[in-house]
Amino acid sequence: MGFANWFGKKKNKDVNVEKVKTESVDMGAMAAGNPSDAAGALARMLDQQNAPTKVLMVQDGEYMQQVTDYAMKMAQRLDCDIIALDVTERPLQFSGDRKARETTRFLEMAKSNAEKFSTMAQAQGIKVKHIVEIGAPEEVIANVSASDPGIRYVLSKPESDAVEAGQERTHVPVFDLHCSRL
Repeated sequence: MGFANWFGKKKNKDVNVEKVKTESVDMGAMAAGNPSDAAGALARMLDQQNAPTKVLMVQDGEYMQQVTDYAMKMAQRLDCDIIALDVTERPLQFSGDRKARETTRFLEMAKSNAEKFSTMAQAQGIKVKHIVEIGAPEEVIANVSASDPGIRYVLSKPESDAVEAGQERTHVPVFDLHCSRL
């Protein structure tokens, strides 16, 4: 369950860091006599620059060791918090009792794995906030990152075709959202 397609970029490295294009204030809004749109964009830019940095670690309930290890190393180096986001849309393909069972299974697995991860992270002095969502991963990631201006980096599991059996190093996609959500 990688989210590289959401960002539209891939590279062949152990850790793929992509900087998402920074947007600017629309001068057309100012020229058209609509300064409130421009002021809102400036306010969002300032919020993003002034908020404490956070790492959004995206998983699907099943925590991949390489992603959790890298998230903790990154949080230690940057002295920041981690937001662990578990997201899936699998239960939405079912209905009735099957949908309820799949939802319950996902929630229990996500909670259990997040608790283990939080315990390890807290032992290293890293604060972790856990969010669980059922929905389209791209939409959930966009909503979560837009709601917290401190989220600067997004880490996710690599695409399933990028993970080969017996591969020593897995390519962990990392996306830099610095001032990009305007």
